[in-house]
Amino acid sequence: MTHARILRAVLLVAMLLVVAALAVPASGQETVLTDTFDDPALPDWEHSPGAQAVDGVLRIEPGGFAFHGGLWADLSLTVRARYSGEGELLVQYRWSDRGEYAIRLGGDFVALHRVAGGVPRELGAAPTSVPSGEWLQIGVTVAGETHRVALNGQPVLRATDPDPLPPGGVGFRVEGEATGEFDDLVLTVAAEAPPPVEATPMPEATPAPEASPAIEALPTPGVISPGEFTWVRTGGPPGGLGYDIRYNFDDPNIWYVTDNFAGVHVSTDNGLTWQPSNTGIPGQAGPTGDALPIFCLTVDPHNPQIVWAGTDLTGHIYKSTDGGRTWVEKDEGVTIEYDGLTFRGFTIDPRTSDIVYAMAETTKFGWGDQVFDPRGGVVHKTTNGGESWEVIWDGGMPSSLARYLWIDPRDPDVLYVSTGIFDRGAVGQEDLETDPFGGLGLLKSTDGGQTWRILNEENGLGMLYIGSLFMHPENPDILLAAAGHVVPEVHYERLFAEGRISAGIYRTTDGGEHWTQVLASPPDLLLQAYSSVELCPSDPNIAYAGSEMAVYRSGDAGQTWELVAGGEGGWGPPGVRAGWPIDMQCDPRDANRVFANNYSGGNFLSEDGGRTWRNASQGYTGAQVIHVGVDPFDPAKVYAAGRSGGWYSDDGGTSWHGLRNPGEDKAVAPGEWLAVALDASRVNHVLVGGDGILEWTEEESRWQTRIVPPPFGPTVSALVFAPSDPTTVYAGAGHHLTMISPAVGEIFAAGGGLAASHDGGTTWENITPEELTDAIIFDLAVDPTDPQIVYAASRIGLLKATDGGLHWTRVARLPEQQPVRSVAVSPADSRFVLAGVEAQGLHLSTDAGGTWQHVAAGLEPNATVYDIVFDPTNPDVVYASDLTSGMYRSVDAGLTWIQINTGLTTRAVMGLSISSDGQHLYVASNGAGVFRLDLDAQPSQPALEASPTVRVGPVLPVGTPSEAQPTAPPEVVPVLCGGGGICPGAAALPVALLGLVWVSRRRK
Repeated sequence: MTHARILRAVLLVAMLLVVAALAVPASGQETVLTDTFDDPALPDWEHSPGAQAVDGVLRIEPGGFAFHGGLWADLSLTVRARYSGEGELLVQYRWSDRGEYAIRLGGDFVALHRVAGGVPRELGAAPTSVPSGEWLQIGVTVAGETHRVALNGQPVLRATDPDPLPPGGVGFRVEGEATGEFDDLVLTVAAEAPPPVEATPMPEATPAPEASPAIEALPTPGVISPGEFTWVRTGGPPGGLGYDIRYNFDDPNIWYVTDNFAGVHVSTDNGLTWQPSNTGIPGQAGPTGDALPIFCLTVDPHNPQIVWAGTDLTGHIYKSTDGGRTWVEKDEGVTIEYDGLTFRGFTIDPRTSDIVYAMAETTKFGWGDQVFDPRGGVVHKTTNGGESWEVIWDGGMPSSLARYLWIDPRDPDVLYVSTGIFDRGAVGQEDLETDPFGGLGLLKSTDGGQTWRILNEENGLGMLYIGSLFMHPENPDILLAAAGHVVPEVHYERLFAEGRISAGIYRTTDGGEHWTQVLASPPDLLLQAYSSVELCPSDPNIAYAGSEMAVYRSGDAGQTWELVAGGEGGWGPPGVRAGWPIDMQCDPRDANRVFANNYSGGNFLSEDGGRTWRNASQGYTGAQVIHVGVDPFDPAKVYAAGRSGGWYSDDGGTSWHGLRNPGEDKAVAPGEWLAVALDASRVNHVLVGGDGILEWTEEESRWQTRIVPPPFGPTVSALVFAPSDPTTVYAGAGHHLTMISPAVGEIFAAGGGLAASHDGGTTWENITPEELTDAIIFDLAVDPTDPQIVYAASRIGLLKATDGGLHWTRVARLPEQQPVRSVAVSPADSRFVLAGVEAQGLHLSTDAGGTWQHVAAGLEPNATVYDIVFDPTNPDVVYASDLTSGMYRSVDAGLTWIQINTGLTTRAVMGLSISSDGQHLYVASNGAGVFRLDLDAQPSQPALEASPTVRVGPVLPVGTPSEAQPTAPPEVVPVLCGGGGICPGAAALPVALLGLVWVSRRRK
């Protein structure tokens, strides 16, 4: 233990002794909250993405906040704080939906404000000196109407409020351009103070005088009491937008993968299981700003503790010096010239770690009318380890994105840069329907990047979208290039008729001056776009290449190739159609062991030279999951439908398997799937909706495709069994992009419709009236007692039918011209209906939709509630998912709500499903897979009474089963008394203080 940490422990004890000495003799004091912010998870705190615990300090970026729920009125609070930059620090208390008190600290003043009803009022102010960068101790004592503020132990302000606000929680904010740091928080309250065990609504974001827009924009809904509910991150199913995979040069058992939604994940067991590792990288994308859009990653071969990572669109570079455990932003000199800057790759100079190249894509939205708008490219360089960057190549707009840079180790002034990729446009692309090609090809410099020349058709490259480039590790004159571009089929057919098949693998033996196409697509795989190529470091004669359709292997350094996996139906593990292998990496110890990180998400592993593959994604996901369904007979079995296909897990989400039929490897649900429904009356009766409907029944024990007559379509977006008659099933149609977007864009508005089945989902009839043909359906709900009464949440509002869907009416008295995203009917009272309106929160009807009231207590008022479920064992308990602010729970049938986000790595949540015993809640997320909430604090276990011979989907050979959730080391916590703190008593106080010192030492 360092001297500084010993000093911190002594100071903490001293602070507690001071608080104890100042305790009110008549009632005593209880310490209810202490925090030295050593736990990066910030347990029991709700906070903005820019707030994180780093090196034992709570660091809050400009515009950020941190909030700890409670019901504390009279109190004594001390905290150490400092700031840097222009702005103000706020220490807040009695913070609830009714208002708050806030101590505001600027450079030359301290003020106390009272905020109620969104209106701030100054209670007092005093001049003072608060130097930037210096720690000071802030103290506040509240007794009745009187508030006292002290800085570094000296009283500076006293104010009274004759109309005290009700009890609430505590927290911190940072306004302006300042960054705030907080440490050593101690909160004591009078012994008879109300215990903070019930929910405290977190306040609406209230504007303080001249408050920054970032503060006003923060979602600030209610929270529940500390530690009551914690979500389990299942780490699956595979999905998202994967990019790079790399290994540690000193320890090849350590691997890294990146995902555009979920950031960096690290494996320490040779790529079999993964954990997120993003400390220091704030959320900066997605509907809630929680997504971590890390595209590229590279390990420094000189010092593998140095790792570089770059973001998609936001133009940030992060550097780790501890093997990826923590990250620091290092992008001084990097500017975003257009609408976005995406880093696509890093390369370290073979001479020194100080010289690094960063290749990027520049984006200008709306540049053209093509699906793949032309993009620009840029290459940055640092010579001081990332302290500053300069541009050494800028292709302008349009040009073509830059991804890989290779350096000739014999002459580090010789550089090669690949440009283009299969799903981005480039210069020369005129129109997808007439002239879809174009591009630059490769760049080469012989003077360290001062000048460049382009290698293109004249050098033998028939396709100029070079998505991957690899240099031979022993002969730098040999390079392999993967070329491909996604365009309409007619263009490839034209090229084939002309005898030109330009997509494929190209090889040079003279440093890029002349290229030969060594792999071209056969006629039956004409449309494939090659996305990766790799030479194995342990045996450079072994090379791999991949596309969305197939994997190829070479045994002669890329001169000839063999198709080893895939074909017209694609490649991947059993039950999975993998998609584009955006990056492949050979194990440096075994050329037959190769990983592929996939553009559509998931990391897959072959150990037999690419011939067979298995899912190596456990714990790694950025999946955009739209809906989940838990088996009513087995709470550990859950199904997921999303943008990476249809999946199931039979161990509570620890491992995931693609849907397939017994004895077959082919995926039955690849691509976009949107809906799941399970029959509560029949074991193993499941429906999955997407490009049609898949049905599994116990009798057939295989997936069967069910057809819905047109004009229903293009995809099945909602499915529901009628609770009172499960032979009646309803389906709604929509588009997958309307299901993940917070607003319905016109470009994806086509389609819709409704269908019904009266034999449990085997046969279907279209029940779409002409006026609802384009009514995209988001959600369906059926009256619990009458299968003929059905509600449909749609793009044009809430629809209702009372005759099994033959006639539909639009429910009145909800906000007009607004889509309705979700609807649910109470299982205990069919008159009780909840509906989520796009960007206008939740609405409640107690007369079956006749009249409505806006429900706002504890909810984000402008929420987009994507799903609503009632607890089947207690209908007063309701759960709601909001795409913009997270998860909520109500215990009064939806009248009031509390937020339950602890454990969620993203608040962008969508579909919900709860087990039949009400103990396990699953939620789908937009970019982080599936989460599970164990309401009984026990992981969901497979049902013992289920027949061992009846399973939905085959048992896959995925290795030794693991527990549904790894067991964490037990945490010693103090016994709480009525006030929520350590039990008071004259003898207990010194013991508690010594215990705090011990805990502080242990946590270091």
